[in-house]
Amino acid sequence: MGGRAGTAVVVEVDSGKIIATYHPEVAARTLARPGSAFKPFTLLALLQSGKLRATDSLTCRRNLHVGQHDLSCSHPQTGPLQAVSALAYSCNDYFATFGSRLTAADLHDAFMRAGLGSPSGLTSDEATGSIAVPHTQEDLELQAVGEGEMRVTPLEMLAAYRKLASRKTAPDTNDAERTVFAGLEAATEYGMARLASVKGVKVAGKTGTSRNDHGAWTHGWFVGYAPANKPEIAVVVFLERGTGPADAAPMAGEIFRKWFENKKPESNTENKNPEGKKT
Repeated sequence: MGGRAGTAVVVEVDSGKIIATYHPEVAARTLARPGSAFKPFTLLALLQSGKLRATDSLTCRRNLHVGQHDLSCSHPQTGPLQAVSALAYSCNDYFATFGSRLTAADLHDAFMRAGLGSPSGLTSDEATGSIAVPHTQEDLELQAVGEGEMRVTPLEMLAAYRKLASRKTAPDTNDAERTVFAGLEAATEYGMARLASVKGVKVAGKTGTSRNDHGAWTHGWFVGYAPANKPEIAVVVFLERGTGPADAAPMAGEIFRKWFENKKPESNTENKNPEGKKT
């Protein structure tokens, strides 16, 4: 982390055991808006409710203002976006537009089902986030892109992604979940989280850059898991000052890289017979 103000936590997907941490008190006690790291749960709510099809498309208008908030998109100019590419590129226009198809209760309930707004259970003495029910169309659009009246801890975000990752290999995984998984993998392949990618292991994850209440600076987020096809670890990086794509994502990439390098000797040992020959 290079002494940066913030936190990073690595957890085993299967057990929920924390295996590495930087500034754990920040992970447990800091409350902040999650920004675009929330979007997988907005997309999941849309798809599972039947209010969006994975093939529904929208051409990003680039400039987006919701009330007094400038949410203009910074991703590369592309053609029409569908669910997977919109999540990969973190298109605010897509999520604000289609997110408004949900009712306030739909959106709030989806976030609560993900475990957001409740203790993560990963440690004791943690703060509890809050997610307000949107009251206006403006509130709903802000909520859909992770910039509404909501505050979560880094541990809550990590627990939500761990829960999502655990569904990757579940026997009853549904089409909505598979679309979200594909979007998170595309985000690290060519999207806004591509600096978290690691040679030799497939990573899935999402960045976020969120506003704060104390100044003009932003918080930087990355939350994700690896290997994407059979998740073993989930990672959160939260920076008190920074952006998701440029700052948090490469730090997460270093964590994934080091984890993968440390695993390789274990894999080689497991593949040898008692005489030391590879099987």
